[in-house]
Amino acid sequence: MNKKEFVEVLSKKTKLSKRNCELFLNEFKNSVLDVCGKGQSVSIRDFGKFTLTERKPRKFLNPQTKRFYIRPAKKVVVFKGYKNFAEFVR
Repeated sequence: MNKKEFVEVLSKKTKLSKRNCELFLNEFKNSVLDVCGKGQSVSIRDFGKFTLTERKPRKFLNPQTKRFYIRPAKKVVVFKGYKNFAEFVR
């Protein structure tokens, strides 16, 4: 499901306009990124936790050129669903 489809589903379930749902979704995403960018985590009860983690640098092979390259370390936001969330998905 892409963002557009998700906004449509959210709009139908909440009976809010698609524009308002999209604004909410964008603001939620921006807020999570802002908080995680400051080194904090965002925990939502019975849903999950967003945290900022750093991926280590790694070597990889370009199959076309057969050359090895090193991908530098980078920071990424990771979501981990809580137990209740995981059980609901199963």
